[in-house]
Amino acid sequence: GFYAPATLVDDARRHGVEVRPVDVTRSDWYCTLEPVPPGAGGRRRFAVRMGLRFVKGLAEADGAALVAARADRPFTTIEELQAQTGVPQEALVRLAESGAFDSLAAGSGHGAARRRGSLWQVLGAVRGRGRSTPLSLHVPASEPAFTPLDRFDTIAWDYGASAHSTRGHPLEPFRGRLAERGLPDAGQVAAMADGQSVSYAGLVICRQRPGTADGVVFMTLEDEAGFVNLVVWTSVFQRYRTIILTTSFLGVSGRIQARHDVVHIVADRFWKAELPVEPNADRPGGPLPRARQTIPLKSRDFH
Repeated sequence: GFYAPATLVDDARRHGVEVRPVDVTRSDWYCTLEPVPPGAGGRRRFAVRMGLRFVKGLAEADGAALVAARADRPFTTIEELQAQTGVPQEALVRLAESGAFDSLAAGSGHGAARRRGSLWQVLGAVRGRGRSTPLSLHVPASEPAFTPLDRFDTIAWDYGASAHSTRGHPLEPFRGRLAERGLPDAGQVAAMADGQSVSYAGLVICRQRPGTADGVVFMTLEDEAGFVNLVVWTSVFQRYRTIILTTSFLGVSGRIQARHDVVHIVADRFWKAELPVEPNADRPGGPLPRARQTIPLKSRDFH
């Protein structure tokens, strides 16, 4: 479709749809519906379970083998899954990086606390497959105590392995920091008055230049609260062309145009936005010695 899976997942979550992550013990190749407890009035409700097809590097044949083997005998460990399916190393690594093994990973904690442990177990199982060592070595029975991923890194791993995250939007962990810099979220922008000056930063999901618009470019940026639409006059686009076309986390300054319940930012200038070094959990007001890299998103451009 027009929008990337990440945009659809985030928008579904904002509309109250529960979207569950890829899980080797539950996911089919395509997305499926899973029943959840009835809501108000006893209506049947469902959550969306993301499919294995979203894991980069996982061939459909390997996904089919995984689902078929699971139907014969449910997996209880990562080693058991590997032995039953014969899925190749690269695919196992990508499944681990995507969090698809979280429900099988040994050790304490869950989710982010298990992601690195899952990858460790996958690499150990693959290296040990049919091999022996000529040296007499003592190998610890337990895995190392890995530092859990923080919330941003968990989402970043999701995007790197599956181009989306059901666990949150990349900007959500930083909202407090961005607010300290005077940058509103999409919901706050939508409530602003016509003509109000504003600076905003969001992830670019769409760049369009209709043939009937006399060279005007229309852009859509998003954050965890929703979408912000931009109107970019030809002269502004030419002045900031490089940063507009090459930056995924983009800052814009301009004024609000609010007509008939439709809100845009008419852009005056663009700037490269940077994420704070630490999410909101860090000490408020603390130093920001460097910026984190944002997650590159595939936007829909000039179609």
